[in-house]
Amino acid sequence: MLKIENLSVYYGYVCALKEISLEVREGEITCLLGANGAGKSTTLQTISSLVKARSGSIEFRGVEIGGHDSAKIVDLGIIQCPEGRQLFPSLSVQDNLMIGAYKVKNRSEALENRSTVYELFPILSERRRQLAGTLSGGEQQMLAIGRALMASPSLLMLDEPSLGLAPKIAEQIFDLLEKLNKEKNLTILLVEQNANAALKISTEAYILETGSIALHGSSESLAKNDLVREKYLGA
Repeated sequence: MLKIENLSVYYGYVCALKEISLEVREGEITCLLGANGAGKSTTLQTISSLVKARSGSIEFRGVEIGGHDSAKIVDLGIIQCPEGRQLFPSLSVQDNLMIGAYKVKNRSEALENRSTVYELFPILSERRRQLAGTLSGGEQQMLAIGRALMASPSLLMLDEPSLGLAPKIAEQIFDLLEKLNKEKNLTILLVEQNANAALKISTEAYILETGSIALHGSSESLAKNDLVREKYLGA
């Protein structure tokens, strides 16, 4: 579905990504792991065209999208749920959700998406008139994911969805992502520091170190890799 080849990104003179290549297959969860500053968020932002690449290619369903603007990327169904949630705190839960559907031209589709989000996250339905800024951290993350789902994504990209959450709430988020993948056949590219959880729900994994792909393989094989276990899994 998504194929990146030899992608390089610079911030001024600083190289953030060094000719990385990766692939996200349709219907699977692919995870991108690594320490802070490894280039994980930059990868997602470059796919979303929020950051421009210096070289390399990004193909989505066989079509080069590297030169597209961000609005066109959204039109293609590539939706990013950003790190830090970036909600509109002074707007209600329901208003935040409907903002996520602003590119959905069919109102009935938008309303159907909202119903699906409320089914996935009953607490959001209960608090639909509550201001987003007054929600707990876990509820805000649910709202951020729900807002992304409102756009009818073909590829959902999530940047650190478990960041700052209590372990029990983070587990619920990972369970939901696995459910979306299995029941809705939603393709997911997951950036995550919780390597244990990410490897459990994903099929394929890449590990970034200082802007380069250090390791790549099936999630099952990487979970058994001694270097990965020592460096990322605490084993």
